[in-house]
Amino acid sequence: MANINLVVCSEKTEYKVAVKNKLNSEISVIGYSDFQPESKLRIQGFVPDVVVFALDSENITNEFLDYVDDMNLSSIGCAAVIVTESVSVELVNRAAQYGIRQVMNINVGSEEFCSNINKIVRNERKFSQTINVERKMRSRVYAFFSGKGGVGKTTICTNTAVYLATQGKKTLLIDLDLQFGDADMALDIIPNETIVDLVRDTNGISIDNLTSCSSTHASGLSVLASPTSPELAEYVQSNHAKAIIDVARNYFEYIIIDCGCALTDPVITALESSDDIFVVNDVNILSLKRAKLCQNVLQQISQQDKVKLIINKNVKKNNVKISDFENLLNMEAYAVISSDLKTVNNSLNSGQSLITFKPRSVIAKDIVNFANKLILEREGSLENSKIQAGKRKKK
Repeated sequence: MANINLVVCSEKTEYKVAVKNKLNSEISVIGYSDFQPESKLRIQGFVPDVVVFALDSENITNEFLDYVDDMNLSSIGCAAVIVTESVSVELVNRAAQYGIRQVMNINVGSEEFCSNINKIVRNERKFSQTINVERKMRSRVYAFFSGKGGVGKTTICTNTAVYLATQGKKTLLIDLDLQFGDADMALDIIPNETIVDLVRDTNGISIDNLTSCSSTHASGLSVLASPTSPELAEYVQSNHAKAIIDVARNYFEYIIIDCGCALTDPVITALESSDDIFVVNDVNILSLKRAKLCQNVLQQISQQDKVKLIINKNVKKNNVKISDFENLLNMEAYAVISSDLKTVNNSLNSGQSLITFKPRSVIAKDIVNFANKLILEREGSLENSKIQAGKRKKK
């Protein structure tokens, strides 16, 4: 059976840790949540196989069970499980009436816990096939960050996003460089509304408001542009960044965030809410220094496991080499993008993405290879992805 993705929902850190420590290599925690109303969207956005609700038995009230039932997890082929400190027959029967697949004691052993989860998921998948439930694939959030400006981060973000959109992927580009973002200009877009209009909407951050405040590129890419003026950046807070990502997860397959170079509160929240953090560097001594500083900062906020290295503007003859970054950071480069300043500038000045302006250039091919790697990791097969894209175009 394929790996099982699990979300742990709890108000207590010790419960979250206890559940995580019971898991084997076949079961992975892909997210954590609490019991707030907005957590429903966040949990659904993860599209897990199982949601484990961990709480004290005295708090398993009918109101709580209504909260779980209201999530309608079975509609996405997901099972709900409760773990608590005291399990009774009355509790098990009551929970079953609300669609809870199993109630387990928090002190159950690791082997028994994993075995139960496996059985639950196996039965859930059989049931989903029987009633023809179409299980959507979990969205993926990619944050692009750098400790140094001018490394080509926005160029990689915009062109990767455009390519994904041309492949029929529902893709959102969020420009979180709140003071000096220019993803809209790089794509030759003049936005009617920006991220500021979204967060100041009195109706709150919903998918309808998100899409109405986003601009659409010719490729089909949705772009949530940065503020039109630096002083407007203060309107966007960390809770806004989290809400935007949580809402977008339920609608978009790929969410790409240009985080800028400043570790503002919204950027830190975006890094924490992302699935992968791509640290972009060009090949010089200043980038080498900043790369190490970025790594240290990301370790301090416990995000080091998500970090992947991108080397941009690579040239064959250089005193600073890719291996210097790999040795210093103790990680292999996830992607290497060639240097081609002339092609990049010409594509920007013409208002076209690299992959449409000069698709046969080495730099365009490097970005396409990078984007295809993302598709392969998320969807498992590039060929299947292309087939699905073809079906969508025919429709």
